[in-house]
Amino acid sequence: MEQAPTRLWFVDNLRVLLTVLVVLHHVAVTYSGIPLWYYTEQPANGIVALVLTVFLLVNQAWFMGAFFLLAGYFTPGSYERKSPRLFLRDRLIRLGIPLVVFYFVVNPILYLGSHQSYLHTIGSGPLWFVLALLVFDVSYAGIRHATRNRVLRRPQPLTYPKVIGFALALALATYAWRAVVSMDVFVPIIDFPTSGYLPQYVSFFVVGTVAYRNGWLSAIAGRMGKVGLGLAIGATIVFLPVAIIGGPDKWMGHGTVTSLSYALWDSTFAVGLVLALLMLFRRRYDAPGPLRRYLSNHAFTVYVIHALLVIAAGHALSVLDVPTLAKVAIAAIVVLPACFLLAAPVRRLPGVRRVL
Repeated sequence: MEQAPTRLWFVDNLRVLLTVLVVLHHVAVTYSGIPLWYYTEQPANGIVALVLTVFLLVNQAWFMGAFFLLAGYFTPGSYERKSPRLFLRDRLIRLGIPLVVFYFVVNPILYLGSHQSYLHTIGSGPLWFVLALLVFDVSYAGIRHATRNRVLRRPQPLTYPKVIGFALALALATYAWRAVVSMDVFVPIIDFPTSGYLPQYVSFFVVGTVAYRNGWLSAIAGRMGKVGLGLAIGATIVFLPVAIIGGPDKWMGHGTVTSLSYALWDSTFAVGLVLALLMLFRRRYDAPGPLRRYLSNHAFTVYVIHALLVIAAGHALSVLDVPTLAKVAIAAIVVLPACFLLAAPVRRLPGVRRVL
């Protein structure tokens, strides 16, 4: 059995940022007019709708992939410190229990007032990520068992050709996938809202496991972050304008040229930005501190409970006659601290801390 690894505080702090973005993302969805959330309002005008949509699209291009990469990074160590049976039991407890409770209890509560039957309100909601992660973890354990736990023993350095090659391969795989499953396809039952990004989610999780095996997060040179930032900016300048010319019907998929440009943008942007942020956080935010420790310890709980507070804020603010962006700002200012403050008493409930 391996010893528990030293806690990587820069990774924990980055995960807090990602959790904050998830909350802000759903606040923005609330006021974007896009019917992908429990409660939505139409934006005041087209300019506001465009601003919120751009924010959502940029977020979606990378932040959930980053979550899967970090989850993948910690999966091999967790598997190797435990027996396969204990690893799977832990995953079923930590991921399965919140998922089941949300699916059958919390999600129907969020639909109260919608006049839908109970069977139409059950679902994973924002915990689709937890469902996907549970599938990835079980698959990882199955692969390790099938290959009799064979792993690469010689660490492989992360090089620039590997980064660029991975971004290109991901873009092509995403383009091919979206030719069949476009970005506007919603998968029922499992409530998977972003099926067009499945190649990114799977590949980032796999890269996370490889990164753990090779010690990349702690060993790669800091200048790799500058290269990553350059990739993200360059892809935005070169590929994004070409992608958006034809409008959403063209860049969402279906094998169009503009959808290839969009896949080249969001794949390269995701790879580059995640690299840049990892290096930034490793250099500047690799320390706990009381506040950062609190935020890190409660981040997963915030992810699980935030929908309740976002929706409550939306209903409460519906009586205010103020501009849309003002509502977005008020909701963000109120909901974010409320989520993290509420997470502590939620985790103190009997039996909850073992799960959350």
